[in-house]
Amino acid sequence: MLPKNPTWPALFVATSFLCFALPAAADVTVLARYTFVNGDTLTRPSYYSSRRSRVTVPDGKEMIYDNKDRTLTILDHVGKRYWTGPLAHADSLADLILLEGRKEVAKVAAADQQAWIEKVQAFNESIHLEQTEEVRKIAGYPSTKWTLSAGEYLQHERWVARSLVVANYGPEIQKAAMALAVDPLGRVLLKALIGMREADGLPLESKTTFKSLTQSGSFGYETIQVIGKSIPATAWTIPEGYTRVVR
Repeated sequence: MLPKNPTWPALFVATSFLCFALPAAADVTVLARYTFVNGDTLTRPSYYSSRRSRVTVPDGKEMIYDNKDRTLTILDHVGKRYWTGPLAHADSLADLILLEGRKEVAKVAAADQQAWIEKVQAFNESIHLEQTEEVRKIAGYPSTKWTLSAGEYLQHERWVARSLVVANYGPEIQKAAMALAVDPLGRVLLKALIGMREADGLPLESKTTFKSLTQSGSFGYETIQVIGKSIPATAWTIPEGYTRVVR
């Protein structure tokens, strides 16, 4: 089954998908330092080719997307397990999960309908996306600062290196990402992040502070090195000893 667990916060996944971009030509390896919502840190490479991408979700999990075969793989290193399958299969599972999610929304709204309407309206009106004039070098690449805010619920910034030309696959896997949200407001926050638009380029740094109905926290990552060499075949393989989750 498509993993759905409170240890997979919606915004963890959002950051991964927003950076799920493939360089137009050459292979690129990005070595980055992550800070997770629990305060732990980890340094690990992400891989980008003309066909596939492998990135770290900021709770330590990794995701591999194959654009040609349209398959998605999720690696859970703590549980030593993984889920893999066609994107269409992930979307069909997501449909079922999102259907249950709509029931959750109905329950929350029914408890205090006016308060829920006001909360959603306030959130929508507070969304603000901006490209700033701030530029600084990250791992040797000039990067421009973008910000996305939504009142008290979301503060997000990312630094984008325009010289690293990429294609954004966030919209393609939005449904699967939405299914991983743990509450209705979390799904709204996630949709706002995935829907964020920016100039061509690869995000080399990102910081996010969030608050939903059930969770709050912050996380981020910063690139240490960008490597333009051929990616080894082992970058796309499942680690030995991992158990496949099947549905």
